[in-house]
Amino acid sequence: MMTVKVKTNKLAFTIPVPYSILHMGSGILTSNFVQRKMRDWMYQQDRQASWNSSSETGYDGDSSRFGIELVLSTLDNRNTKLVISQLINELQRCKGTVLVDVQAQDGTEVLIIL
Repeated sequence: MMTVKVKTNKLAFTIPVPYSILHMGSGILTSNFVQRKMRDWMYQQDRQASWNSSSETGYDGDSSRFGIELVLSTLDNRNTKLVISQLINELQRCKGTVLVDVQAQDGTEVLIIL
């Protein structure tokens, strides 16, 4: 189980994340249905951006579209699905490893432990 700990000046909480949730999340993210919906959303954003000038909305359609297309093409690859699954399986074997240990200047701390 992965543990995410967030601590601020006023609040501290811990979120346990089971590996089964990670497996389900990767399956959902790499599913054809979700990728189709993301592409539809991207094309809707392009249509809306063409109605408004990019300077008014602060939307840079070309760079945003390129980034989304890159992510979708990576997730669409069958090998990516297998690699994500193997990565999660390897993370299960590394119990106690600290992935992230960050402290911001305002005192916020984030700690992610396997």
